[in-house]
Amino acid sequence: MAGDCSKLFIEQIEAASAAQQRLLINGHNSKRHWLPAATANSSLYTAEHNGILQYDPAELVVTARAGTSLAEIDAALSEQQQMLACEPPQFFAQAGGTLGGAVACGFSGPGRPWLGALRDAILGVELINGLGEYLKFGGQVMKNVAGYDVSRLQAGAWGALGVMSVISLRVQPCFAAQLTVSGELTADAALALCAQLGQRNLPISGSCWHAGELALRLQGNESGVAAARTALAEFGLMPMPADDEYWHRLQHHQHEFFLPSMQASTDTKKHGPQHKLWRVVTPLAAPMPEFGLRSAADALVMWGGGLRWFYHDDHTAVLAYAKAVGGWCWAVGDVMPIDPMQAQIMQQLANAFDPKGVFATPLSLAARTAATLATQSH
Repeated sequence: MAGDCSKLFIEQIEAASAAQQRLLINGHNSKRHWLPAATANSSLYTAEHNGILQYDPAELVVTARAGTSLAEIDAALSEQQQMLACEPPQFFAQAGGTLGGAVACGFSGPGRPWLGALRDAILGVELINGLGEYLKFGGQVMKNVAGYDVSRLQAGAWGALGVMSVISLRVQPCFAAQLTVSGELTADAALALCAQLGQRNLPISGSCWHAGELALRLQGNESGVAAARTALAEFGLMPMPADDEYWHRLQHHQHEFFLPSMQASTDTKKHGPQHKLWRVVTPLAAPMPEFGLRSAADALVMWGGGLRWFYHDDHTAVLAYAKAVGGWCWAVGDVMPIDPMQAQIMQQLANAFDPKGVFATPLSLAARTAATLATQSH
């Protein structure tokens, strides 16, 4: 039965706590290949806890249950010419991935540096902690708060802090005009051009370099986009046809670059072993790596140079590159690296929200089981 399942969640959490078992929070299972599977006794399924509860286009806020599909939310916003500017990816989930899953992983789309991250859009969250308590944080308006902003802490928590029940997000009007321009450039030339254009007042809201081609998305009013088109033509960047589809594929990781990784995660026997896909976050002006890639097609650069994807199997080489440029890297499917100080804070938060260790999270926090924590508390 679709609708409000929060009472059922509370009962399931209380039962797991009493039995000293662990629960894995599961929506549409669209993020299963991103981190190693967490060890759990059973799953708590959120997909039937769905539905948009409140949407007032004039207030630019949408409130929905965590199991609501992103596809449903996007459709409702599109009817009012509005959107989630953070562009959370839906990947290949049949129903489009859930709102709760999008917040839990914290991924944002191609426009993140210009349009904001997913965490920036979160206004309020209602969640159930490991004790079965129903908690409310934030609301439907932006407020200044002291201490932790618990609502935004959910972005990237991967279920470690509880089961999200209801989420409120800020939305924004769609742009009046959009145009994508592209041209052939080497990676170094593309990075240099993005740095140069970053000093100018242009309505850029997305960038992608792959296989020798740089694409820039322009969004804004008609006159602003037209003026930018003229300015960028001087650099050899010309309009790209079917640009909506291009950015849609990038947002949802359905671009041809990501297909080998997605295929390997769903059917390794059929497609055979694949090279590791690395997500590397770097300063914008950082040079491209010197370690060898099979071809230019094995790299994809977004966010004006700040997000770089590589297919490469030499962990040492990629780690050395990220460290040398002052960046951060993570091989998709491996344990996510967490700074020791950050890990300590995350562990303290997890202990506060889930003192009995009921929730199984794929994050690399210290091993936590209900039995162990119950023993430690005595």
